[in-house]
Amino acid sequence: MSERVSTGNVEFDRLIGGGFPRNSVILLAGSPGAGKTVLSAGFVYRGAVDYGEPGVYVCFAESRDKFIRDMKNFGMDFEPLIRKGKVAVLDLSLGTEVDVQSALSQILEAVTSLGAKRLVIDSITGVFAGVKSELEKRHILRLLYRLVQKTGCTTVVIADMPWGSGKIGSGIEEFIADGIILMESQFNNGTLKRHIKVLKMRGTEHTLKAHKYSISREGIADITP
Repeated sequence: MSERVSTGNVEFDRLIGGGFPRNSVILLAGSPGAGKTVLSAGFVYRGAVDYGEPGVYVCFAESRDKFIRDMKNFGMDFEPLIRKGKVAVLDLSLGTEVDVQSALSQILEAVTSLGAKRLVIDSITGVFAGVKSELEKRHILRLLYRLVQKTGCTTVVIADMPWGSGKIGSGIEEFIADGIILMESQFNNGTLKRHIKVLKMRGTEHTLKAHKYSISREGIADITP
């Protein structure tokens, strides 16, 4: 069995054999408000606090300041970790393919300078913003995959799914992923319901059920079948 890396959530670790396989690429997909950023932030935060593993969180979808401010509401204060060189939070925006290559270089530099073991890309949807052709998207995805392989980090790549869409990201990201996690939120009889599913996790005996969960001030909680 491969070495495991805690997701930062003990309840979720139990569903995937103790955590993510070390050095794997995990695609975390879900609808708005499903808690993708909270789960991913916990992966980096708890990695630094509990396991002494430096991490890099890359913001493509929202600003660095907003991310840090929002995560404080869930008991994750990134500022002391940033000051101590345990975590880097990058604020990147993209417009052209040249920008993509520049962004990837900045990510590699941050990972190298920190000696990072954990990396989050939030989100691949933001990376693809303004890119229309499937050929360009595939090229960017290959560049990203090479970057991840070069860093040796256990990596979470977030993909946004519009409400009611059954398509993960642009439909091509899942082919590079070692694991795929789906977080869904939808209204049922006027009440918001959330479910998390593990669609794929290489080398892992994982849950085959959809699990209910809630989002509290402690983050993702109450994960039950």
